[in-house]
Amino acid sequence: MMLFATGTNLLTAQNTKALEVKEHKLDNGLTVWLNEDHSQPKVFGAVVVKAGSKDCPDTGIAHYFEHMMFKGTDKIGTVDYEAERVLLDSIAMKYDELAATEDELARAEIQKDINELSIRSSDYVIPNEFNRLISKYGGSGLNAATSYDVTFYFNTFSPQYMEQWAEINSERLLNPVFRMFQSELETVYEEKNMYGDFIGGQVMDRLLERYFAPHPYAYPIIGSTKNLKNPRLTEMRKFFEEYYVASNMALMLSGDFDTETVLPILERTFSRIRPGEAPKKETVALPPFKGKERMKVKFPVPLVKAMGLGFRGLPANHEDQVALAVAVNMLNNANGTGFLDKLMVDRKIMASMAMNENLNESGILAVAVIPKLMFQTYGGAEKLVWKEINRIKEGDFSDEIFNSLKEEQRRQYATDLESIDSRTRIMMTIYSQGKSWKDYLQDVSKIEALTREDVIRVARKYFSENYLCVTKTTGKYPKDNLPKPDFNPVVPKNSEASSEYAKQLERLPVQTVSPRFINFSKDVQITQLTPLATLYTTINPVTDVFTLNMVYQIGTLEQPKLKYLANYLQFLGTDSLSFQEFRTRLQVLGSTMSFDANDKQFIVRVTGFDNHLEETVQLAGDFITHVKADDKQIRQVINDAKIMEKAFFESSDNIAGAMLEKVKYGEQSRFLNKLSLSEVKKLKGKDLLDVFADVRRMECDLHYCGTLSADQVTGQIKATLPLQEMTVAVKEPYYRDAKLYDKPLVYFMDMPTASQSIIYAYTKGEATDDAWSRHASRLFSVYFGGDMSSLMFQEIREFRSLAYRVSGRYILPPHQLSGKAGEFVTMLSTQSDKTLDAMAVMCSLIREMPEKPERVSTVKQSIVNQVNNDFPPFRDLSEKVASFRRAGFDNDPNEALLSGISEMDMKDIVRFYRHNVRLKPFVYVVVGDSRRIDMKELAGYGEVIRLRKKDIYK
Repeated sequence: MMLFATGTNLLTAQNTKALEVKEHKLDNGLTVWLNEDHSQPKVFGAVVVKAGSKDCPDTGIAHYFEHMMFKGTDKIGTVDYEAERVLLDSIAMKYDELAATEDELARAEIQKDINELSIRSSDYVIPNEFNRLISKYGGSGLNAATSYDVTFYFNTFSPQYMEQWAEINSERLLNPVFRMFQSELETVYEEKNMYGDFIGGQVMDRLLERYFAPHPYAYPIIGSTKNLKNPRLTEMRKFFEEYYVASNMALMLSGDFDTETVLPILERTFSRIRPGEAPKKETVALPPFKGKERMKVKFPVPLVKAMGLGFRGLPANHEDQVALAVAVNMLNNANGTGFLDKLMVDRKIMASMAMNENLNESGILAVAVIPKLMFQTYGGAEKLVWKEINRIKEGDFSDEIFNSLKEEQRRQYATDLESIDSRTRIMMTIYSQGKSWKDYLQDVSKIEALTREDVIRVARKYFSENYLCVTKTTGKYPKDNLPKPDFNPVVPKNSEASSEYAKQLERLPVQTVSPRFINFSKDVQITQLTPLATLYTTINPVTDVFTLNMVYQIGTLEQPKLKYLANYLQFLGTDSLSFQEFRTRLQVLGSTMSFDANDKQFIVRVTGFDNHLEETVQLAGDFITHVKADDKQIRQVINDAKIMEKAFFESSDNIAGAMLEKVKYGEQSRFLNKLSLSEVKKLKGKDLLDVFADVRRMECDLHYCGTLSADQVTGQIKATLPLQEMTVAVKEPYYRDAKLYDKPLVYFMDMPTASQSIIYAYTKGEATDDAWSRHASRLFSVYFGGDMSSLMFQEIREFRSLAYRVSGRYILPPHQLSGKAGEFVTMLSTQSDKTLDAMAVMCSLIREMPEKPERVSTVKQSIVNQVNNDFPPFRDLSEKVASFRRAGFDNDPNEALLSGISEMDMKDIVRFYRHNVRLKPFVYVVVGDSRRIDMKELAGYGEVIRLRKKDIYK
């Protein structure tokens, strides 16, 4: 066993243990990385497999297999595997036959046979048993991801269930069973449809195909439509047997556990995984680009030009990786002082951003450029970009800026390691890249050792004259719209059963541990600076990086101009410092300052190192007080608004969201209350700074997280920030009352280019002032549409493959507002020709909700898991406390929630449902292709009202 930790100044003196990782190798060759961190009452657990789409190019097998890993094993998810196996073997043979058959009539007959066999095999299936077991034993956030190089399986769980978690997750890897495959295959089609509808999704596929050919990275991770239609289960089994072997896998655990106690459990469980070596394949070398190679791509946003310069990038672990990262930061950085940033600030181009991504066998090094909307050619914009790139190659940068960018890299490394979640994700990534934990921590030392000459050398080497130049033309690519299959639903009969394996698990001992709740007085120090300024202080026990957030209590719903203000302030200086001087001073200190606006708040964010807190806060205070308008920079705000305007209606998600806002809030919709483009064009710098002056008068919460004491921070804040300006108290949050409807309606917008329809259902419930209603609403939401075990997920996605995305929840009004009603909203996205089928199932669940008392204990446990596992990391603690206090709570409301639901049962869920949902008139929002939807049948759900763009968007 090896213990890796470094003594770099990345860490604070208080607690270096949170960054220690113990590396262990099990007898079968499986790698284990253990990281103890007791700051949160949870463990993040992950299994990493060094196998991704590059190992089965264009087939989608790696991604298919990831989906099937949730279906159980020969022990999990079945009431009689031996009987089920006979049918599953027949299904596998049929899929091989299907893949070898081209005649469409013959294929239809084979698929019919598969459907009949699938229905028969479902007599033995316990659907979602794996997910239910994870939840029963403290788990939340269950998920997986497939990339080009690797597949991750992960979730968070409560520490007392370590033995159960290890048992279930190792059992999962012994003999996975490909049950319910026909349904899951259709779900993957839906996932591909969803990605195809995302704006830019098809463009990215074509770019990567050209950039990476002939490497397997050229193919989409999800696979081609042709191969998705012809899956071979025998090939999937072969993929598992070849790559899912112990030496090709790792187990990652980070969180609240004791290493010496955990290791024997892992030896006993994960040592069962098959030993073996995965196939070794030769890396496909990418040929260099020859001079300036050209490519055009279609993008559906008119008027806006776009181009990209693609260079050959670096694979992970390359010796030049750290130096190239600094070179790229010279082009763009967090303070906006990079050479490309300056082109934007000086309005020489509209936007430009450098990209540097490292995959295991190659990398992406690119510069994206958006020329000015008027009178700038691609050639003119490219010439400007090359001039800035050449400055790095010629060494035209100061030592001061060079050293500050090294500090920026160090700060990023430090903050990425602070929380359990982010640290584990880094552990997963670096293992998949063949690095050790020691390698990663030593990267910080490499940053310190970098010289100017290193950066100049890599810039000259990699930003070469051999590159791919991509330019955009306005247009769209055709989509592969597969017709919906003529299958009967596969609805298992044993949905509430338990396997013998699950019953055996119940015999394992479990230590009773109560969830941890936030203690307002102990976890955070609260200081009243002025009557309307409250400081919340939290200690950072891991690094020397501070954050100071000023949260003003006014948001974009109340003042729509705040969205534009947040953007505008990024380009300004003060009455004594130009933008470049101000941002460079921050950069040299290793600090940043940014602005953000959300529905309810305007936030000034300041970050840096604690040894420079005083100078950083002085700069921030001077900016807040003496920011200087610059009408030339308002052009950038206008240009950004133009792009947003052009792109908005190319996204079905955007359209559906705007329609739902219209349905819920009428003329109070955020999309109707925002500034129109013509109004944005009339904005002046003074107008926005007047709004900023109004913001500064609002009540404010200040959140400091760092290594200094509350007293030290208080003194510096009082001396430098304009607290005396805060004179407007906020008694209640800004609130929009949702609309009440007296009859069912269907609001429809036609989108002929969409592969999927997006469907919302909405109704307004009753007042929820009492504790029972609020607690029952959470229970109902999780039961109906909250996770993988919910009614919506099982009935719509799992059994009928009618959607990839499904959700449903009851939304409560703010706690401190009495007499206000909640809202029930469901959502799904489905292939256009399945729209009515999906709506039929969704509406049947809404109108006659199935009662399954057996699920209630799982639902309650799921809520307990969420409360415990969502305990915030130290940097988020104070903002959580402040939000609870502003909502009228004197202590963590989750404590009352868990107490409230502890005695509830199915009767409470039904009572809440009948009172707030069942007999209410529902209003539906549908965005889709009317040519593939029977509009007369759609009218059966209510009067169909066709909306126009101007009805939902100002």
